[in-house]
This record gives sequence, structure tokens and C-alpha cells, in this order.
Amino acid sequence: MAQEGITKVYNQITLLGNAQDAGRPQLGCTQKCCEDARCNTELSRMPVSLGLSGETFGIVEATRCITNQINLMGNNSISEIWLTHAHLGHIEGLGQFGRESLNSKNVKLRCSNSVVDYVLEHPIWKKLISRGNLTFANYFSDQVEPIEVPHRSNDFDTHALLFKGENNNVLFLPDHDTWEETLDLVGYDNPLEWFSSLHANIVLLDGTFWDDNELKNRVQSQVPHPTVNETIKLLGNRKEGDPRIIFIHLNHTNPLHYTDSDQYQKLQNMGWEVGEEGMEFLL
Repeated sequence: MAQEGITKVYNQITLLGNAQDAGRPQLGCTQKCCEDARCNTELSRMPVSLGLSGETFGIVEATRCITNQINLMGNNSISEIWLTHAHLGHIEGLGQFGRESLNSKNVKLRCSNSVVDYVLEHPIWKKLISRGNLTFANYFSDQVEPIEVPHRSNDFDTHALLFKGENNNVLFLPDHDTWEETLDLVGYDNPLEWFSSLHANIVLLDGTFWDDNELKNRVQSQVPHPTVNETIKLLGNRKEGDPRIIFIHLNHTNPLHYTDSDQYQKLQNMGWEVGEEGMEFLL
């Protein structure tokens, strides 16, 4: 359900990347997933980010590919940056706003109080504030509502972002630990109930891993994300009235990167989607 009577700064969202923090291919990865992406650039992917267009131009997440992602938008006049949290893959692009590159002036950095503290404790990011490249701004607006979610919160908290518009409400949830913890925090029994309570008819959702057996060199439980396989069991087949759910933040190992994979076909047959760079959503 669209929101009426809001101050509408942004009228469109563009998906500027659908991969996990390090993109695809990843440095040092010799698995087939990354070798394929090196041989075929159509299989390479940038880390997840959103472009915000309207009266002003903004971006969500500052990834290592921020220059190419801004180029996709065709507009270098960034007025603000929204961050969901401060894991490196979501903030390392902030350096591009320093004097060595863009040397921006007072671009608004919208993030939670704990992320503000984290930035100010970091000698590199702190300089961007003291030199006036970035300036902290309120972590909310009439059109954007941050919603706290559990995600490895030792140093800072993590938020989903709900973008409200006259045409669509878009929930951006690239990272969270488990559905059990998230639903307990927001007070609902299943994801669809929660999405409905937010009037979100488009959900850009954490799809980091397809299942629990993807990582070969790390203990996957130490990288907590609900698997897509788990999420679709909770969702079931898409029914009339359900939101569009689009899986993003895909790890380089995720078979959903291949449109001819059994996993991709299963998801599509259930009525759910996989994010693609350049997807646009009206607000």
C-alpha cells in the first residue's frame, strides 16, 4: 500500500549491485564460480547498493565499486549516503569522497549513532568528517525509516531501510543473522506478516547463501545469514497480495548467480525473484 501525504524527495530506486560485500569474482577465489566470472564479465557482480533519484541524488551503502555504481546512475551530484551498518564492504567506498578523489563538500552521511561512533574512532573515516567531505545527518526522514535488525552487533548496530512512496514501499534488508532473532525483535511470527505490517510491497532481501554448504574455507555458522532455502520454506509459493521479494547480497558461491541453475528455476517457479543490477523501482 502506497503512502500518501509524505514529503517525497526520492521517486525512484535503482539496484546498483546484488552481490555480497566483496563482489564477484573475489580476490584469491579459484572456485568455478569466480573463474567463470573472470572468463565471462557478464557473470561478474558488484556489491549490493542502491541509487536514489529524485529532487536530490543519494546512494545506499558505500561499496568498493562506488565509482562504477555512481556511473550507472549518470549523476555525480551525490547529496547523501545512507548506511545500513559499518561492515567494511558497506563503507569502504567512503574514501572516494576524500581529497584524493572527489573531495566532496558536506555530503550528508546518514547512519545510526553507533555507526557515527565507529566512524569517528577510525582514523581514515574520521578525517573525512574533520575535513568537511562528509557531515553527519539525521538517520531518518519522512520518506526513509530505519528498522533495527540483529547482525553481528559487537561494534555497531544494523538496520533495514524502509523507503516510502506513493507508488511503492520498498524494504531494503541486505543483512541479518537469523529469522528467529529478527522476527523476535520486530514482534511477528513470520516474514510475510512483518512485511505486511510495514505495507512493503517490494522487499530487497538478504539472499547471501543458498544453503549451509557453500563456504569451503570458513565455518559458515560464523557468517550468520538465513539461507535462501530456509527463507523460501517460510514464505512458501507467492500468493495474491504477497509482496515482490527479490533476493540480493548474494555470496560469490551462491548458485542463484546462474539463471540456468536448478536453484534459480526453483525460486522463479515459486514466484520470487533474484536481483539484477539496473533494476528500477518507483516510489
